[in-house]
Amino acid sequence: MIPSISIRRKVILIVTAAMLVTLQSETVASPDSVYLAAVENEPLIDQISPVVEEAYRRIGILAVSRKLPGERALAMLNSGELFGDVAHVEGLEKYYSNMIRVPVPLINFDAVVFSVRKNLSILVWSDLAPYNVCIRRGIKAIELATAGMKNIYMANGYEQIFAMLKVGRCDVAVLPRQAWLDVQRLNVKGLRSLEPPLQTWPMYHYIHKSHVYIIPMLTHELRTMQTNGLLRKNEDAFWNRVENVRRASTD
Repeated sequence: MIPSISIRRKVILIVTAAMLVTLQSETVASPDSVYLAAVENEPLIDQISPVVEEAYRRIGILAVSRKLPGERALAMLNSGELFGDVAHVEGLEKYYSNMIRVPVPLINFDAVVFSVRKNLSILVWSDLAPYNVCIRRGIKAIELATAGMKNIYMANGYEQIFAMLKVGRCDVAVLPRQAWLDVQRLNVKGLRSLEPPLQTWPMYHYIHKSHVYIIPMLTHELRTMQTNGLLRKNEDAFWNRVENVRRASTD
């Protein structure tokens, strides 16, 4: 007996649906290992990298951090060359449309004014207007916050910035608070930082939009770390270390 047209149509629909489910499952299957961008020479990123890598380990994925200059790291993630970025400040997805933020804050990032001068009063970004200001290339949050200012000098590394401060080529520098660790490493004397910070941003893990399926799993693991205090303990240990260096290094 030849099946009726309606029966054959049902069979075709069932087979087609099964094929689509199979293809979808193959598409979203988690890889065994992935590469994550990590901004080079940034102790804050070094501090949070093991936490992010642990979240991946808990869902069965080996995450390997690749040290890269800040701008290159963002470009490679946005283009899909890398699976994700260890951590960047909230809001970068406005400028890099292919980046998806995993919605669990990992650690805070402070933008702080450094100087060799005493008795400065700089409380908000607009207070920088009378001064020549150094910033480090690739620290996107500070680059965006100072965009459009005419008195900004960009340098590639902390050693160059500290030297410019010492000889007066810059009056102040706006740097991450953890730059104090580089002050210690380079044995720089005579610097001080101003409080409070100009701005504080939470930092988040980002992935390329093609891997959006993994967000619920990573969110679950990072929220667990948040709930059990692991993220707080990690952050407190880091900032205590930075503060101890600041106190020891300040005249």
